[in-house]
Amino acid sequence: MIVWIASYPKSGNTWVRSFLTNYLSKNKNFDFSQLNKISRFPRKELYDDLNINFKNFNDIASNWITMQEYINLKNETIYLKTHNAMVTVNNSKFTNSNNTLGFIYLVRDPRDIILSYSSHLGISLEETFELMKYDLSYEVKTRENLKEVLLGSWSSNYNSWKSFKSVKGLIVKYEDLVTKTEDSFVKIIKYLEKISNLKFDLDKLKKCIINTNFDTLKKLETEKGFNERGKNIFFRKGKVGDWKENLDHKIIKKIEEIFYKEMKELGYL
Repeated sequence: MIVWIASYPKSGNTWVRSFLTNYLSKNKNFDFSQLNKISRFPRKELYDDLNINFKNFNDIASNWITMQEYINLKNETIYLKTHNAMVTVNNSKFTNSNNTLGFIYLVRDPRDIILSYSSHLGISLEETFELMKYDLSYEVKTRENLKEVLLGSWSSNYNSWKSFKSVKGLIVKYEDLVTKTEDSFVKIIKYLEKISNLKFDLDKLKKCIINTNFDTLKKLETEKGFNERGKNIFFRKGKVGDWKENLDHKIIKKIEEIFYKEMKELGYL
């Protein structure tokens, strides 16, 4: 059964994947090859195995469940990363309780996301804001401009997973990962212990936090590269509240107006 590591882009997904793959690994140290234990969904290997036309988003969406049933033939806990909203397209649900054991959803202040996502995509803040507010926004792919992942807006992505009540999920704020790191990862591992056979080990957890802290990941990218980077360095700042110094007031106002309800709910306003 699948456990999703889900989020809007630039919300801590890669950090949590790094920590979790290191926790699952027998290797004491971390390197980016361990991320293969938590692959992205959907992905090319599934298209090839199931003869899915990856150039047609409707074909991808109509096969979401088929791909997950194929993955679950292994009859074990499978961790997958996704930025897809938990949506239904032409009567095809992104996932269901038959294929999903649980999910960890990472959410981050959209005022910080826009700075990081703009750098990642290599586009202006205004262009990034248009992506973040549009309910039919797709993840931007450089290869052939493919539409594989339906993000939705920042708010609709968050609300879609928050509203997925068919299984028990866990919502974690990026800001808590930064300011309450050990408590947040304890919460994650204890959640996984409840829904799967993963065992809680505090000493191991503490070592994995050190192995995958932001500075370590940034150093790894600088020294060895990172195949998930965009136009610029992937591990840019990882800072909470960077928007206060580096985001134009007009864009701040637009973000706070359009995402007011969710930002208020999450304590960002």
